[in-house]
Amino acid sequence: MKPMYSVIILAIATFTVNMSACMMTPFLPIYAESLGATLGIQIGLFTSMFLLTRVFMNYYSGKRSDRLGRKRLIVLGIAICAFTSFLFAIPMGWYAILAVRALQGLGSAMVWAPATALVGDLMPKGKRGFAMGVYNSLSLAGWVIGPGIGGAIQWYFRSVLSMPLLGSFQSVFLTFALLQVATLVMVFFSIREPKPELENEGAKKISQTIDATLKRSLIVMSLLVFSFALIIALIEPLLVYHAQKAFGLSADEVTSSMTLVFIASGALVIAAQLVSGMLADRVNKKIIIALPAFAAQALAFMMPFAANITSMGVLITLWYGFFSIANPAYLALLQDLFPQRLRGTLTGAFLTIFDLGSLAGPIIGFLLYDNVTAAMPFLMSGVLGVVTVISFLAYVREPEREGRDMRKTH
Repeated sequence: MKPMYSVIILAIATFTVNMSACMMTPFLPIYAESLGATLGIQIGLFTSMFLLTRVFMNYYSGKRSDRLGRKRLIVLGIAICAFTSFLFAIPMGWYAILAVRALQGLGSAMVWAPATALVGDLMPKGKRGFAMGVYNSLSLAGWVIGPGIGGAIQWYFRSVLSMPLLGSFQSVFLTFALLQVATLVMVFFSIREPKPELENEGAKKISQTIDATLKRSLIVMSLLVFSFALIIALIEPLLVYHAQKAFGLSADEVTSSMTLVFIASGALVIAAQLVSGMLADRVNKKIIIALPAFAAQALAFMMPFAANITSMGVLITLWYGFFSIANPAYLALLQDLFPQRLRGTLTGAFLTIFDLGSLAGPIIGFLLYDNVTAAMPFLMSGVLGVVTVISFLAYVREPEREGRDMRKTH
């Protein structure tokens, strides 16, 4: 099998795992309340429990994949995610559901880090950028499309097949469990793992390979990555909760309307990432990152003042779209900044930084929403984003493109 086909299969695997992690977003508040959750912070913990175990497992799973093989961990991780989807369909208390959610985060980390490393193993240096672009585009699309697919399945079983509300939720979980089992079979029989290379000793010489200018750029980029994760996590888990509270929608109304929003957002994410990924190597990456990020923050400021679910839905869709334009460029810029001998180590470190921001966001967001004002998480997200992007423009130095360097030598 050609390496690019294997990359696409790995992208489909992470796409499926990511979809399963957010499949219940359109109906999460209603589902949580039916199981005993009474406060917004309890719903925020659902997202944070997933990220908490993933933060601690990311580095370990990447390190173990070097010794045990990446495919073995990927298959095991998908199996764990499929098992948790089956468990979600079993009636249990809310705190038991949180424990299952933590197990799902562990399984996700066992897929994400080794699969990303395996893409690098499969592709030669000259083609890794394009491969990573395809892989990351599909993976991120799973996060956005997952709620739309989950909501559509729930709507079908509820509205077309006239299932009880709880039964329609359980149908979503079982459908995703079967989908992940099919993905597991595809990965097991289709992926051939290349032989491991000898361990690179360059990671032991970090201080000798990162100068002061590069170190400053990496520090600011780490703040940007943490900020982007925090900004998204401040708002994303609140979207359905806020729509239900602000517009007085019923359980069926909020699920169906937010499902349409997430489907539209997912389509825009895929299109924006593919176009932006192609532009990232041709024009200034800092501009591609900064301008869409500023636009996304402006939309965040507007969200709490939306007059109805339609205008709120338009703002959400555009917000996702602008962040998606920035995403391939900042991922590519990180890879440009990382010294080749330290690329694996630094990629793992930045993935952990991203997850830490994602972990803190839902807790902070729901605490502000419940105890300050409904607008505060959206306003805080906007301010944080503007300040971080200004710092990024001021202090991060983009490496010269190869074409420029060659012209200077002639």
